[in-house]
Amino acid sequence: MFSTFWTGYSGLQINATGLNVISNNLSNINTVGFKRGQANFEQLMTNMAQGATGTGAPIQFGLGARTSEIVNYFDQGNFINTGLSTNLALEGRGFFMLAQGTDTVYTRAGNFMLDEDGFLTSPSGANVQGYTELNPDGTINTNGAIGNVQVDPTIRSPAEATSLVRFVTNLSGAAEPGEEFISTINVFDSNGESHSLNLLFTKTDTPGEWDYQFVFENGTVSTTQPTQGNGTILFGENGTLAEIDGVPIAQATDRTVVLSDLPDGAADISFTFDMIDDTGAGYMTNLGPRSNTGGVFQNGSSSGELQRVEFDRTGTMFGFYNNGDTVPLARLATATFTNNQGLRQGSSGFFSQTSVSGEAQVAPAGRALVLSGVLETSNVDIADEFTSLIVHQRGYQSNSKSITTADQVLQEVINLKR
Repeated sequence: MFSTFWTGYSGLQINATGLNVISNNLSNINTVGFKRGQANFEQLMTNMAQGATGTGAPIQFGLGARTSEIVNYFDQGNFINTGLSTNLALEGRGFFMLAQGTDTVYTRAGNFMLDEDGFLTSPSGANVQGYTELNPDGTINTNGAIGNVQVDPTIRSPAEATSLVRFVTNLSGAAEPGEEFISTINVFDSNGESHSLNLLFTKTDTPGEWDYQFVFENGTVSTTQPTQGNGTILFGENGTLAEIDGVPIAQATDRTVVLSDLPDGAADISFTFDMIDDTGAGYMTNLGPRSNTGGVFQNGSSSGELQRVEFDRTGTMFGFYNNGDTVPLARLATATFTNNQGLRQGSSGFFSQTSVSGEAQVAPAGRALVLSGVLETSNVDIADEFTSLIVHQRGYQSNSKSITTADQVLQEVINLKR
């Protein structure tokens, strides 16, 4: 009967372990990125208690059970919106990579933030890992080294000199000779300084014909080919552009204009005066009784200060600057494993690689979609946990009952001597 005590005791142990696992699941039901655990058990058996019976069946009895494993289930949790651009979630397989001291850890919890030095970190201070090297064209080099993702708010986006100017303008079809109309646009030099540039249209004596001239108060406008800042345009009877400087629109080309002698010592501004659209028609028309400019465009900008960062679905972090520039800053690295259940779980929602999990397969984010402003919730199902809680509670009670019953039987044996 003494073995009954140990058999019942093993039952108490495994059900207590099961209750611990369930309690841990329930306590983390609102923990970001938490993956529920489950305790699995296996039977303990004696060796052959006696030889086989005449039918060949072995005579054995069990010695109870033991915990064989506690596994984590990595099925997808639900998503909640937070509105914070540095809160991230993975939709699909994979883990975020973080550096914790000299160790690399992995997590599904993407409640990241920028610290005082601009590093993207977890609440525990681990640094999020990603690709931070840039190619010559400004894109992220995903073949480069992986390092800490950092945003330096002191770095400004570079100034860009204006290289393209476009006016979407209608000149009055009822204008008299000598009548003028002015459109104005701001252009930028290589130092990022803004300059006001006027385009003056003057109606000539020829029907449908206008002279145009760029007027630049902060410098000099080129007046001779091939960088001519003035000329003549002619409209057809339907009010569309027919000729530029005497050349039919079908053979005409956009003009190149140079602005020189800038007061801040910047390089000359050389831009294309975009007069012809992709269909071969002109951006200017000669219709109606009034002149007006429907829109202007230029591609230059001053240097800009960082305003915010955002992530796209590939895990690329973009910086948005107040001059309108959007610049890629880094791309997150993610890792997958052959056997997720082989990972060793630690605090703060971190997992570590083991020989059972296999080597981390590292790649740029994108295999799993990265959702910004979103967090993945725990995958704990409260109904399942409560059901398992009842089962383990009954198991514990049953095993305690077998121990008390064995105690009563032994007490009867002891009483036989009386």
